[in-house]
Amino acid sequence: MAQQFDYLESESELRKILDGLYNIAKSAKTEGKRPNIKGLVELMASEITIVTAIHNIKSNKGSKTPGIDSKTMQKDYLEKTYEWVIEDIQNAFKKFIPQKIKRKYIEKPGKIEKRPLGIPSIRDRIVQECIRIVLEPILEAQFFNHSYGFRPMRDAQMAMQRLTDLVQKTGYYWVIEGDISKCFDKINHGMLIKRLYHMGIKDRRVLQIIKVMLKAGIAGECEINEDGTQQGSIISPILANAYMDKLDEWLSKQWENKSTKFNYSIQWGKMSSLRNRTNLMPAYLVRYADDFCVITDSRKHAEFLKNKIQEFLCDNMKLNLSKEKTLITDIRKNYIHFLGYEYKMVKGKAKKGYITRTLPDRNRLKSKVNSICDEIKNIHVHSSKEQVIHNINLINSKIRGLINYYSNCSWINVTMQKFAHRVSIVASRRLKEYKGAWIPANETQNLSNIHLDYKQKIPSIKYGDIYVGVTSLAFCKWERIFQKNQKENPFTEVGRQIYFKRTKKKRKNARLDEILNEKTSMLISYGLTDKNYNFEYYMNRAYALNRDQLKCRCCGKWLYTDTLYTHRINPHLPINKLNKVSNLASMDKKCFELVRNTNADINHLEIRVRKKIQKFRERLENNIRITV
Repeated sequence: MAQQFDYLESESELRKILDGLYNIAKSAKTEGKRPNIKGLVELMASEITIVTAIHNIKSNKGSKTPGIDSKTMQKDYLEKTYEWVIEDIQNAFKKFIPQKIKRKYIEKPGKIEKRPLGIPSIRDRIVQECIRIVLEPILEAQFFNHSYGFRPMRDAQMAMQRLTDLVQKTGYYWVIEGDISKCFDKINHGMLIKRLYHMGIKDRRVLQIIKVMLKAGIAGECEINEDGTQQGSIISPILANAYMDKLDEWLSKQWENKSTKFNYSIQWGKMSSLRNRTNLMPAYLVRYADDFCVITDSRKHAEFLKNKIQEFLCDNMKLNLSKEKTLITDIRKNYIHFLGYEYKMVKGKAKKGYITRTLPDRNRLKSKVNSICDEIKNIHVHSSKEQVIHNINLINSKIRGLINYYSNCSWINVTMQKFAHRVSIVASRRLKEYKGAWIPANETQNLSNIHLDYKQKIPSIKYGDIYVGVTSLAFCKWERIFQKNQKENPFTEVGRQIYFKRTKKKRKNARLDEILNEKTSMLISYGLTDKNYNFEYYMNRAYALNRDQLKCRCCGKWLYTDTLYTHRINPHLPINKLNKVSNLASMDKKCFELVRNTNADINHLEIRVRKKIQKFRERLENNIRITV
């Protein structure tokens, strides 16, 4: 079936189509089939998809890193005219010729070898993001329930919880710690394209673009890349998951997804029958990218499964297990190391006599703590107090990030205590220069939601009448993590509601493109306005309107197609700051003109409206004086 996609007028319409693609793929999988989806290039190359892709990329820190052509997102796309940007990306889809990949090496935590990253050009990144946006719902609907890496609304904590639940419910304590040797570098392009086709991507134009993209040479290394997907590229994670889904499908069909004559309504009922009525080897898979665990009931079965997995990877995927890192462990005796965690079962009061003990991987945590201590030591000797407080905030952010990542560990307090003292001593020595002191955490004024619960003293500095402290690694609590709800996903309304309820995050609204003034939109698209009305203005105008909740910032009236005007709070900023959302205010025509015409009489307006207009006028006049 070839899909026909109408001209999209808003991001809301794009979301509906993506939801529809997910439903098509999910329905096919439920029926034991695969989807058959064509006509995808038109959707990928639509204006709304391109605008969405650029917004996604520009909000990422990596967007500031240029590729081999030295072009940047801000200067070479956001500051260009709307028409030029859209046409440039659409032309790329018509005949895609990728530029070479820029290679960069970054250090791996606690390891000597470095991780190779590939940095495509900005243009290629935009094309990749357009492809990712459309492919994701199709593939997400078909991926294995218990792969967690590089997938929306999933994380490492969920993978660890799945491992815990399996061990506790089954009483199986033998674990294969799987690690695929150089997985990203060894992915076979031909097999990957076949896998995408098998999973319903039947638009051969898309497959050809992906193939050419994968073959892009690496600057200074090779003209054509024969194998692998470049780590660091936008599309690499979803392609790697599609490739690894072959392993997921094969291994899960050996046990978890084993087809049976009787249709069981409860999964654990099926597992119980397989255990009691067959001689099959139990094998539960939990995968995160190229790292995975397989849980089984004996060393004999673990050895057999390890060999079978190696054979399958070699024969069907041209990959190999790492001999050094792929281990078989009895978790009643030794820890396994998985996703930066250490995991073991110890004797305790439980039905099966064992309880879970999880803690941060101590070697990795030590490396992270060393990095934090180095940052504290590197606070400049002659920094102002304002700069020191800024550095403290950055360091606190990293400390809290570590705590949040490991908050699901049952032994987080025990492990963090061992490292907390060192960080505090280093911070205390560094803050001596600024008359630092040990102050009870609940008396400091930063991180009040955390510090109010602790009386322990932390190194702090005084700023005016307040104290700002370096938080402690010891300020941590175990948090229970629940197993992933498989209905939670970004492509159904039910799935989105589950996500917002779980995370307490605010719903991200779609851009209100359809509300935009048609006349101004036309002028921008045809380049008939000055250079200040660039692509960034067109895109951020919609986000500003969304932020302002479709109402005028001055009078509060609802804004519609023929009433929306966008005021630049400071029209004299440099072009790279002029059209940021923070500098744009949505107004109706009347208020817009009253703000711009400072001599116009506003005494007839309500007091609240008058005050807001006057405030915008003052900011406008002050900014004019500053530039003069």
